[in-house]
Amino acid sequence: MKYISALSLLFSASTVFGVLPHAYVTDQLDGSVRVIRVASNTVQTISGFHNPRVIKVTADGTLAYVGSDENTIRIIDTITNTLMPHIINVNHPVSLAITPKTMYVASSDNTVTVINTLDYSTQAVITGFDHPADIKVRPDGQFVYVTNTAAGTISVIDPSTNAIVGTITGFKKPVGMTFTVGGEYAYVTDPSHNEMYVVRLTDNSIVETVLGLTTPSYIAVTPDESYAFISNTGNDTVSVMRTSDNVVVHTIPIPDPKSIAITQDGQFLYVGSGFGEVFKVRILDYSIETAIPNFKNPSNITLTTNNAPADTVNGCQEFSSSDVTNHITWHAAGGTPIGYKIYRDLDLTKLVASLPPTTFSYDDSMLEAGQTYIYYMLAEYADGFSTTIGSVEITPTRICQDL
Repeated sequence: MKYISALSLLFSASTVFGVLPHAYVTDQLDGSVRVIRVASNTVQTISGFHNPRVIKVTADGTLAYVGSDENTIRIIDTITNTLMPHIINVNHPVSLAITPKTMYVASSDNTVTVINTLDYSTQAVITGFDHPADIKVRPDGQFVYVTNTAAGTISVIDPSTNAIVGTITGFKKPVGMTFTVGGEYAYVTDPSHNEMYVVRLTDNSIVETVLGLTTPSYIAVTPDESYAFISNTGNDTVSVMRTSDNVVVHTIPIPDPKSIAITQDGQFLYVGSGFGEVFKVRILDYSIETAIPNFKNPSNITLTTNNAPADTVNGCQEFSSSDVTNHITWHAAGGTPIGYKIYRDLDLTKLVASLPPTTFSYDDSMLEAGQTYIYYMLAEYADGFSTTIGSVEITPTRICQDL
């Protein structure tokens, strides 16, 4: 029997996750997306992915798109932190960029797929790239930029025609790319040559090459555009560069730093480490507030803000009950289930209730106030499997982790 990844449990008790912003982290080797609450550093886990490589959140913060090595893009509802049933098929996505109506997907087959995010239809497949590594939309939406690592160039796409209309040359092996908030400049890393390029976007010209870095990979710019943070995977540091003169003014020691992101209030920097931790750094004094453990490979980080509380995580939720009864409700599973079972343990030995297929709520009583409870929901089918059309089947392992 298998769990249903799209089946969601809703709880009336007070949940641990009530205030955003959240950091969403793809844990590539774990096959999951970890959700970190910025205010408390607590973590939820959304499973059901295969080598999730990249994640991006919509401007309104309500959806997160996850590109995986299984040639798909999955969608997370960030209000409830559940996987949505729709699956977008795109060959090996390596980077994503999104606008309110469009998603651009750079793939390892040297293409960029243009997807309408209103109905998830493919609008165009653009060719002519050479090992694309990163893709970004200029803040004003006028152009889309793609780094071509093998060609040493950046391709410029006109989104009105979905055609390549320009090429920026002068790079060696460009990889990561980030824009300033106002869109005047782009910062482009070259890990192979320990360089970072400063590109003026008004005329698409390289105006400076920043040296003194060691295998620079990811970049994040503060909301006020005063500083850029660059992860140096070659010497276990994150460089702090003053953008007014492009001078590195500080280094933060972080073991094997990879993906990085800055909260929208500019207070914290999140750094994924190859040592299985995500570091939370105070930007004010560059001190490490905490190192969040139990990651395997935090490959990409994005942040949300100003969303409603998240009460579900793919079928299970850990929370502290405020009374002696927990009211549990759930959505109907796809297909024709013959019943539902609710458990309170990982091994599925502590059966709470067996319910008919027409029942979608249950009151679990005789509980200890303030005690933590974890619920597991299974939908039973006549053929012995639990599936939902359009969703991912997950083998019987724990769907979400302890906080």
